[in-house]
Amino acid sequence: MPNPVTWLVTLVLGGLFFFILLPKYQGEQQAVKSGVEIQAAVQEVRQWSRKTGDGDYIDQYEIIAVAPNPHNGKIQTFVSPPMAQNPKPYLGGSVKVKVDWSNPKAYVMDLSFLPFKVH
Repeated sequence: MPNPVTWLVTLVLGGLFFFILLPKYQGEQQAVKSGVEIQAAVQEVRQWSRKTGDGDYIDQYEIIAVAPNPHNGKIQTFVSPPMAQNPKPYLGGSVKVKVDWSNPKAYVMDLSFLPFKVH
């Protein structure tokens, strides 16, 4: 019989997949399929340091952009995926976002203008 720690790790990884990664992927697919492209105003580039497995720290960056929701007038915040390079030198005042306003958490930020790859 497998070690109980193995079962616990399996449950944690399964929960991570089903409750975090899968809904995010499905939201992105929903936005691509039925979303509209908007220009969201760049509010800031957020920076933080993340500790790696070998004890070093690496900088991470996220673009924070905002746009009004046309259905309720509230400001919707859009956050890019984390990136290892600072995107600030390549940003203008706005960034393209494809969003499904029926589910504003379903969006994809267009980062194709950056000269580096974002994972």
